[in-house]
Amino acid sequence: MDKQMVVSAIVLFILLDLFIFYLFVKYKQGKLDRNPFISIVVKETKIMYYAFFRWKRKKEPVELSFSLVKNSSYFWLFVALMHEQVIEMVFLHIYLKKVDPSYAYIITGLHIYSIFYIMGDYNWVRNTPIRVKDDRIEIKIGARREISFNISDIKQIQRAKLKYNNSEGLVHEKGVFHATAFPRVLTRIFGISDELKHEIIFHHPIHYKGYFGLKKQVDKALIYIEDSQHFVSSLEKKMTSYEVVEC
Repeated sequence: MDKQMVVSAIVLFILLDLFIFYLFVKYKQGKLDRNPFISIVVKETKIMYYAFFRWKRKKEPVELSFSLVKNSSYFWLFVALMHEQVIEMVFLHIYLKKVDPSYAYIITGLHIYSIFYIMGDYNWVRNTPIRVKDDRIEIKIGARREISFNISDIKQIQRAKLKYNNSEGLVHEKGVFHATAFPRVLTRIFGISDELKHEIIFHHPIHYKGYFGLKKQVDKALIYIEDSQHFVSSLEKKMTSYEVVEC
């Protein structure tokens, strides 16, 4: 193992240690429900499970469900990323095999893991549609984030659209939950997003869980799904019924 590889390995281990330390701090602060090591193992295991065994969506007995990936740009991103990873893996392996064989196998291994991870993430999101169960709404974006709330938590629902600043950059609101399959990290980096359709405003802040179970508060949920109008109409009917019962 040459000096450059040793330095790279040390840097990666330091970054990993800092990340784990950050998760433990959040765990001690009560912002994580369980030990971060357990969360990481469970998440990685489920990602691989969805990559290999859950290509077909399993129907569950719920009142209503709404797909997150139907006509979403995430499908085309998934296809593009899969092609990019496979092509890059082949060419890099051939090149590094001649230059430095030890690097070739490490990089190829990372590419294979990335391919399985992308497959698992897509299938996990595809298999977790928005669910409406009686007066409970559950929105889970695969392993990324999830929120659940009652009809009574909703103050109002209204049309919404993406906001841009003076330099035509996308405005990223704080204290909101994004119900979209498209990865938010790519939206922040490249300003690419599905079309925003509606926003659900809550009476009071609602807790949601992010990566590794990190808990945060939001004041509203932004809905990007294709069937947003049908979803909103269903919620508004329930809100009306709830108000009648309360009266």
